[in-house]
Amino acid sequence: MSQIKGFSLSIILVITLFLISAISAGIAADLMGIWKKPIIGAFAAFCVVMSGYITAPSYKRETALIWLIVGAIAAWFLSGDSVYPEDHEHEYQLTFIPIIATYLSGIFSLLICLVWHKQRNKS
Repeated sequence: MSQIKGFSLSIILVITLFLISAISAGIAADLMGIWKKPIIGAFAAFCVVMSGYITAPSYKRETALIWLIVGAIAAWFLSGDSVYPEDHEHEYQLTFIPIIATYLSGIFSLLICLVWHKQRNKS
């Protein structure tokens, strides 16, 4: 029963951290005057996988992988059609840059989790 409580709390924390990370990344990108969509996706993906790994009570590697897959599917639906911003030379043309940045960031964070897990279990 404690495993169910632990994973339930983990799910709530990951979803909350997703919302906080996406909003804060959007605000930060806006303040810096850079294209928000790839920054929001990349930062949110990183935070989702890392927080899923950290908050999981057990099966941490598997949980991080599941959050990567869930996040990738969610990102596909949430991203919609991505176009270059209006100050870009290819303004308003479709691009896959935001979704690619999101996926690469998620994979990168999963690799960090796997290395971290290996080092923690080595000692």
